[in-house]
Amino acid sequence: MTFQHSVRVAFLDVGQGDSIVVTVPATGEAIIIDCPEADTVIEYLRFAEVRHIRALIITHLHLDHYREAVSFLENCGGQLGVECERLVFNWPSNRQQPLPDADEHSEMYSDPKRRERTRITAYRELMAWTNQSPHEDACVGLLRPRRGDYLEIDGMIAQAIKILQPSHAQIGKLFHLGLNNTSAVLRIEGPGSSALLTADIEPAGWSELQKRYSSLQSDVLKFPHHGSWKGADPLDVLGAVDPSIVVISVGTEGDRYDHPNPHVFSAIRSLSHVRLLCTQVTTRCVAQPATQRKAVEATLEADAVSRDTCSVRTPRGCPCAGTIIVELSDQVRVLQPDAFVHRDQIINRHYGTPQCAG
Repeated sequence: MTFQHSVRVAFLDVGQGDSIVVTVPATGEAIIIDCPEADTVIEYLRFAEVRHIRALIITHLHLDHYREAVSFLENCGGQLGVECERLVFNWPSNRQQPLPDADEHSEMYSDPKRRERTRITAYRELMAWTNQSPHEDACVGLLRPRRGDYLEIDGMIAQAIKILQPSHAQIGKLFHLGLNNTSAVLRIEGPGSSALLTADIEPAGWSELQKRYSSLQSDVLKFPHHGSWKGADPLDVLGAVDPSIVVISVGTEGDRYDHPNPHVFSAIRSLSHVRLLCTQVTTRCVAQPATQRKAVEATLEADAVSRDTCSVRTPRGCPCAGTIIVELSDQVRVLQPDAFVHRDQIINRHYGTPQCAG
């Protein structure tokens, strides 16, 4: 089935985390994929003039993907006049205890005690929300449906989003490979182009995905796990997907966790037809990002105004591409940032050692 309407995919600049908003302008529908910052998501939805929020999907239970999910669910109606119809995520087998966080980066806070308190609080809030009436009926498990690939939600937008992984048969094995490997892998399809969203999947989970699908080709690739790809060749992913656009959602502090990994940059640079867009810049590209922040933000804001797009972003970190918006239509098109503005007025002017350019 080919989806008949153009689809917009916005990779929001939320710093060291993931948050993606998928919209169908023709129908006024939206789906949110991960929500570490409620205000940033709400501001983008307001710009997009969304009339139906069909679902919030949490790809997996790491703080940098769901920290403010409950805040969004509780406040979107009051601020937008539109309620979120469904919450979609994988429930842990024991809903009384937060899952251990085996990820190697600190997600939101460098202070371990603060991070642990926030993790437990966010988890308990999520569990409490799902147990409240009428929320129980709004919750949908995030597993590849037994009778097809599509999300079990209302609206036409459901036909544009396929769940590739995890499946019912896989979830146990993937859980033992680590929580990141339980991440939902989603394919967004427009009339003639597509985007593969890989959340925080790691090489072991990617191997499972390749066993199930002979073709993963997509025009846009959200590179897994903030550009971290340890113990495996990034060209395996890039070759299987063969994208023309690669997006890395990363925070300015990302290089403290080896995000993005240098060999990921190197692999992408080796493919001359691929355009790389990172939401934020790290010290791999400029020694002192904070000194460039105001100028880059002003450039992105002016670009967004001139193109009637939206430069909404987190108050933390220094942007590179900032919030990235692509349109999936007969062909894929980057609506934001403009290629010339991004290359000449941001990268070449402000960043001395840009990894996308070698």
